Amino acid sequence: MIQRSQFYPITISLVIVLVHLMLAGSAWSGIPEKGNDWPGWRGPNMDATVSDAGVLEQGQNYQLKVVWRKALGTGYSAVSIVGGTAITMFSDGTADYVTALNADDGAELWRFKIDSTYLGRFGSQNGPVSTPLIADDKVFALGPRGQLFALNSGTGEKLWSANLVETHASEPPFYGFTTSPLVYNDALIVETGGPENRAIAAFDKNTGASLWSVGNDKILYQSPAITTLHERQQLLCVGGQNVYGLAPESGELLWQYEHQGRGGGFGSASMNPVILPDNQIFLTYKSSESILVQLTAVEGKQGVQEVWRTKGLKRSYTVPVYHDGYLYGYNAAFLSCIDAATGETMWKSRQPGDGFAIVVDGHLVITTKKGGLSVGEASPAGYSEIAGLALSDNLCWTPPSFANGRIYARNHGEVACVEILPTDQIAKAEVEQRGVLPGSEFAKFVAQAQTSDNKTALIDAFMAKQESFPIIEGDDMAHFVFRGQNKEMDLGGELFGYEAETPMNHVSGSNLFYYSTRLEPNARLGYEFIDDSLKHLTDPLNPETESIPFVGKVSMLAMPAWTEPDHLKERAGAAQGRVDSLTFTSTVSDSIRTLEVYLPVGYDSGDSRYPVAYVHGSIGQSKLPVTLNNIVGKTVEPVVVVFIPRIFRGGYSQYIGQRRDVYARIFIEEIMPLVEREYRIAAAPESRANVGAMYGGFMAFYTSFKNPGLFGKLGMQTPYWDPDEEGKHSQMVTRPDKQALAIYFDWGKYDPRAPLEGWDFGEYAESFARLLNSGGYDFQGGEVNEGFGQTSWRNRSDKLFETLYPLKSAEAESTTKTE
Repeated sequence: MIQRSQFYPITISLVIVLVHLMLAGSAWSGIPEKGNDWPGWRGPNMDATVSDAGVLEQGQNYQLKVVWRKALGTGYSAVSIVGGTAITMFSDGTADYVTALNADDGAELWRFKIDSTYLGRFGSQNGPVSTPLIADDKVFALGPRGQLFALNSGTGEKLWSANLVETHASEPPFYGFTTSPLVYNDALIVETGGPENRAIAAFDKNTGASLWSVGNDKILYQSPAITTLHERQQLLCVGGQNVYGLAPESGELLWQYEHQGRGGGFGSASMNPVILPDNQIFLTYKSSESILVQLTAVEGKQGVQEVWRTKGLKRSYTVPVYHDGYLYGYNAAFLSCIDAATGETMWKSRQPGDGFAIVVDGHLVITTKKGGLSVGEASPAGYSEIAGLALSDNLCWTPPSFANGRIYARNHGEVACVEILPTDQIAKAEVEQRGVLPGSEFAKFVAQAQTSDNKTALIDAFMAKQESFPIIEGDDMAHFVFRGQNKEMDLGGELFGYEAETPMNHVSGSNLFYYSTRLEPNARLGYEFIDDSLKHLTDPLNPETESIPFVGKVSMLAMPAWTEPDHLKERAGAAQGRVDSLTFTSTVSDSIRTLEVYLPVGYDSGDSRYPVAYVHGSIGQSKLPVTLNNIVGKTVEPVVVVFIPRIFRGGYSQYIGQRRDVYARIFIEEIMPLVEREYRIAAAPESRANVGAMYGGFMAFYTSFKNPGLFGKLGMQTPYWDPDEEGKHSQMVTRPDKQALAIYFDWGKYDPRAPLEGWDFGEYAESFARLLNSGGYDFQGGEVNEGFGQTSWRNRSDKLFETLYPLKSAEAESTTKTE
């Protein structure tokens, strides 16, 4: 159940967003007996499989029982278990740690401080991402800042350490170093990502001394594996461009394959190779599809050939698992089974929910992002849960581990040890039916349709009576309906959030799907349908559509009390301002850009100086010239508005990331002086406004508070606000010399959020609002019952300008300065 991702990141697509690429930690140092140990990432064989645990049998029912729980902080590291010791990494909000727990009862044995906490980014949680390795009485781990180190597994004492940024010039990935080392004989092998033949490196496991390094490739969240291909042990590594087969003892290149994947989001950035029989390798190399390749050997020369491609496993950070001729993984949020011989999808299932899978005794053991734990047979016939447990309310972004006959599950609040016990019958949990409004007229119709002998005729007649869709009942009930020959349908969009689509209800024996909910009488938001082939559809019964960020083209629902703003309507024959163009060359960025400059009615015929509003972003879909034509001189004083295009590629980089201060310098030192020379501007703080939305909204805040006294007005709509970086900016807001600022600030109740990832733009906006208030700043605006993007923000652009530039009285107007 997943939405189209045009996410930043991601590219919010990397939104929001790449952050949870914890799935790349790995480790290896030999195969323990009978699957009793799980020494590192993806288990004893680095395939997430234990085939001879002897705890699960076909045809037997089971129940899951929590043996112990241990409260921990946030982090993505999985649990590594050897003997009686379980090791993972976490953050307590102040520092990052490696911790050792007694595998039998969860008691802490020791902890080692790595460094101060690595803060989450773009909605990710704080803390380490990689998974530690236990080998040869040592713990090997990689911290998120590139700290590679070895500890005594019994005491936690540091044996040696190195920093990959310093020793290998490794470039830190956006979400921190994620890959974890594996051991081969005396070599500790890490995908380092450094330049000049330092993409993959080996260190002496006893001393940390460098042994060898090879490869020129970008390493983000991938991890290596040891496997046997063509009767030879090989080190298999994945980079942003290539898959490498290396001799693990020396780093000698045996073969190389350019996978042509994409390094962002769900693609090659988080790709871990999955080994299949017959020298085959499965690669989730793109967000849109995956590929199976086969390593060939002709006259001693190894090569790679494509076997098949599939769209059946895609758009997921989960590393698939292989069992008995089939691959099991996720197609978006659907658990799916793929025939490894053909690439054909055998089935896909909404249950048990989006999560992370391993295989134990031919059964899938799955932790879900919502904190659930599920066990079901790994079968091409379909997924049927034989044991399940609502383990935690915390989000879980870590696959389970299995050792000593028990499951070890980690989430953002704790580690739990779970026992698998036989039982006579499966306890069937009652499933709450969502999307029903008992007592509504629509619910009465559904009840009648469910029992009707002629469902089609009854539904046809009911639908024909409706004047519009979705069906609105009263002033606060909305009924979403879809008719189609599908087995299942989902409802997605701004109502539920990113990757949080919800199954629609079905009138059995018919083609009608529905979902009912209560909304605010003045709500307006985008929605879409997702069919059982994962195709995203607008509502064929609703002609109102918009394109919104992070989702794409959606249908729009407006509740009865919402009306289209009058200020967005063009008026024929009315006097209008004009949009001028001003080209400038930046000496800071060595680039040429063109500003769009709105000049109000009367500018060309007079000599008055005008206040100015600088908008971080182009006109686009804002319709601001239309709005200004309708409100200037009526509710807003005449104002010049300057629209600043992107100077650099990528909104995040320009306004939030590494180019933030460069952009700010261009804005303050080049654009503002140019505009105020070329146009008749009243160059005083009280006449100057700084305006923006989303990333541009943060830039408006940043440059206003970074340059106190330069601006007297600030307008923001859903400004991007990272609560983890609030401390960096709060001093600018709470400083004793408070600025005189008129502020407009609004955000939407249905702004982007990801319940399964733990980020919420609305919550971030509320946090920012509290910070402003703590600094003594009041603002107009607040939360509105709408969604995200220009098609929402523009509905309130009149309020923004009326707050910043209210029309002066006739007496005050006559005092406007002239040249």
